[in-house]
Amino acid sequence: MNISNKLRRGGFTLVEIMVVVAIIGLLMSVATVGINHAIKTAKAQTCNMNIEAIEGAKQMWMLEAKKGDNDTATEDDLKVHLKNNAFPTCPSGGTYTSNNTTTRATCSVHAAASTSGVPANQ
Repeated sequence: MNISNKLRRGGFTLVEIMVVVAIIGLLMSVATVGINHAIKTAKAQTCNMNIEAIEGAKQMWMLEAKKGDNDTATEDDLKVHLKNNAFPTCPSGGTYTSNNTTTRATCSVHAAASTSGVPANQ
């Protein structure tokens, strides 16, 4: 018995190491799905906030320039009413269209984000 204890070394077997690696892989796959969903949600929310900013700038432009309901502002018209005097950019690389004052601004990527929220005429 004393001889077999000397021959046996401490450590993990290959099966034990493979089980640990499999568990880590499973946890990483679950975490990756959650992180991707969080990133997608954050980009859509950022897009919606940018559209809200564009809508606010349109309303300010309309009041200051004494424009009617069917007038359309250019990006340059709206920049002075936006943060850092810059037209916002979509976090997913899309483009914003400000539309006329009665139609809500839209995003080429986050179509669902651009249709939710407060109507443009409020």
